[in-house]
Amino acid sequence: MREVMPTLDSWGPEVSTVALATVVGTTGSTPRPAGARLAVAPDGRMVGSVSGGCLEADVVEEAMRTLTGEAPPRTLHYGIADEMGWSVGLACGGEVDVFVEKLDWGGGDPVVAALREAVAQDRAVALCTALEGPSPGSHILVREGTIVGDSSPLGAEVELLEAAGRRLVSGVAGVDQLAVGSVFVQPLVPAPKMVIIGAVDTGSLLAQLAKVLGYHVTVIDPRERFCTRERFPAADELVVEWPREALSKITLGPRDAAVCLTHDPKFDDPTLTALMAGRAGYIGAVGSRRTQGLRRDRLAAAGATAEDLERIHGPVGLDLGASTPAEMALEILAELVGARYGRAGAQRRPAAPAG
Repeated sequence: MREVMPTLDSWGPEVSTVALATVVGTTGSTPRPAGARLAVAPDGRMVGSVSGGCLEADVVEEAMRTLTGEAPPRTLHYGIADEMGWSVGLACGGEVDVFVEKLDWGGGDPVVAALREAVAQDRAVALCTALEGPSPGSHILVREGTIVGDSSPLGAEVELLEAAGRRLVSGVAGVDQLAVGSVFVQPLVPAPKMVIIGAVDTGSLLAQLAKVLGYHVTVIDPRERFCTRERFPAADELVVEWPREALSKITLGPRDAAVCLTHDPKFDDPTLTALMAGRAGYIGAVGSRRTQGLRRDRLAAAGATAEDLERIHGPVGLDLGASTPAEMALEILAELVGARYGRAGAQRRPAAPAG
C-alpha cells in the first residue's frame, strides 16, 4: 500500500475514488507477494502491480466494473496450470487470490486519513480489510493498540487487535480467519533496525548486507577512528559512544536485531546486559564456544537468568564454514532471517518423485 500512495496523491482531488486490487493469497510460485496492490483511477490510470503484468489486463477490467458499481467487492481467483506457467509468468502451477474493491481515497474517510498520517510519520499501523461477511471491503486501521474506524463488519475488537498485533511483529501481510470471516491484515511498518556494536571489518560487510534486506543500520563504537563513514558507507547512523550509553537512546522491538562484534568483555558484558533488558527480536554475539561459555557464566553471576541467556545467539550465525569477513556476515544474516521466520536453516531437498 505504501508504494502506491504517492501516486494516488499525485492524481489530485479530482480522483477521490479508485478501484483497489490486492493480492490476498498465493500458492506456489507467483511474481507478487500477499499485500501487493494495483490501483485504478476512473480515467484508466494505473499504479502498482498484482502479477508483474501477466494478469493485469483482466484485473483492471474487473476493477473498473467494481468502480462503476457493476460488480461488488470480491475475491478473484487465478489458477495457472503448469503447462501455461511460463507463458503467463506464474510458474509451477502458481495460484493467486486478488481482492477487488472501491476505495474512497480523497473523500474524508477517517481510516484513509489515519493511514496517510501514519505513513507520513513513519509509524507502524495495520490496515485490516473484510474479505467476506456482512460488508466486504470494510476497513479499520490498528494504530498503537487502538482501532480507527467501525470494527463491527470485521468482528470483535479483541480478535482484530490480536491478529493485527501478530502481523505488526512479523511484518508479513496475510489473511486471518476471525469469527466474522476472512480478514486481510497488511502491516505498514518502518524499516526494521539493525544495531551493530563494534566497528570491525565484518560489521562493515554486515551493514551492507543488512541494507539490502531493508534494515535501518546503526553502528556503535566509542573508538572514533574506527567508526567512520569511510569504513561504514552503508550505515544509516554512526554513533561514537560506549554501547551501553548509546543503546539507552535506541528503542528496539521484536522485528529489530543487535549484533555484538567486539569480542571484548568490557564491551560485551554491559552491551548484552542492556540488550537482554530490552525487546530486540534477535541478539547475536561473536566468539568461540569457550568464549560464549565464559561470557554466559559472567552474565549469570551478574544476575542474568537462564531465559535471558537463551536469547543470545552465540556463536553468532549459521555454521556455513565461513572463513572471510564477508562470509561471516552472510552467516549472521542467514541466521537472523531464519530466526525472524522461525526456521532453523536446514538445507532444502528435492521432493520425492510422484508415484
